[in-house]
Amino acid sequence: MSVNRLLRKQHWLLGFFLLLQSSCLLADAKFSLSPERGEVPIVWASSSRPAPLPPLEHAANLLPIRLAALPEREFLMQFDLGRSDSVLYLSKWSDIAERIKRVDAKKRVSTLDFQLGDMAVKAENVVVIKHNGPGINWESEQPEVIGTIGADLIDGRTVVMDFAADRITLARSREGLVETNARFFPFTFNGRRLLLPATMEDKTVDVMYDSGSSAFSWLTAEKTAMQLARAEAKAISYPVRSWNDMLTAYTVATDAKVSIAGVELALKEVSWIEGMGLLQRMGIARLGLGGMVGNKLFLGRRLIIDTTKLEFAIEEVAPAAVP
Repeated sequence: MSVNRLLRKQHWLLGFFLLLQSSCLLADAKFSLSPERGEVPIVWASSSRPAPLPPLEHAANLLPIRLAALPEREFLMQFDLGRSDSVLYLSKWSDIAERIKRVDAKKRVSTLDFQLGDMAVKAENVVVIKHNGPGINWESEQPEVIGTIGADLIDGRTVVMDFAADRITLARSREGLVETNARFFPFTFNGRRLLLPATMEDKTVDVMYDSGSSAFSWLTAEKTAMQLARAEAKAISYPVRSWNDMLTAYTVATDAKVSIAGVELALKEVSWIEGMGLLQRMGIARLGLGGMVGNKLFLGRRLIIDTTKLEFAIEEVAPAAVP
């Protein structure tokens, strides 16, 4: 399945987390899954970047769904753990609601039944928000992104982000999902923000994990980014979209490494954003050297997040045997 045409002509940071934007008040959306354990494939969308930066093969992390009231049509929702609550986009949902004759579609959907991988999902009290973009093109078979699945889906569950097999697994318990020798470390989940401890240059800080920020390994303040930049490396700028805002990202090469969950990870790139408001800049600064990490840092590995025990682990994945 390809959704590259959705993103190819724009530089997207669909789930970029603006602190204080969506987590001041937690929405009360609730999810019931049947069965409680299941898998769903990750659909990656790609995007170009200005030279000499390589193209982004993992620009957006999308999950395919099928609405129970419209099973013949496949849609997509971004999986954005940087957002506390799941939402539907008004421009898309209004067209869907009209087609399936739903009347509770203006600000909040009381119940929404859909198929997510091999799980039947019932979502209650899902907020509908304004989001730039056209309605549904019913003449096209191209899957369209109709909303965002946030951290409320994993609250009280374990999620395995398998970036080697390109799938996620959801379960009430991590038993049977991880290797017996996996090393787990504590993290915080206040306000449904995933803050992971990380060590860089003998300093341990918390970093926020935002699965909606697939484009970035490490997002921090400009001063910190330039301190980590490779000698003589030049920062490259390009536009990114954060919900309804267009911002400017700067990315520069780095040789820095960071240790997360006992695994040493090469950053390769470090980035910062211009165009955020004062509160957002202050929020990023409060995270110190850590800042925010996206999916790019964990590609080829498995990230296990247990929100019940508030523990996480990173598993290295052995290369597949060649027959």
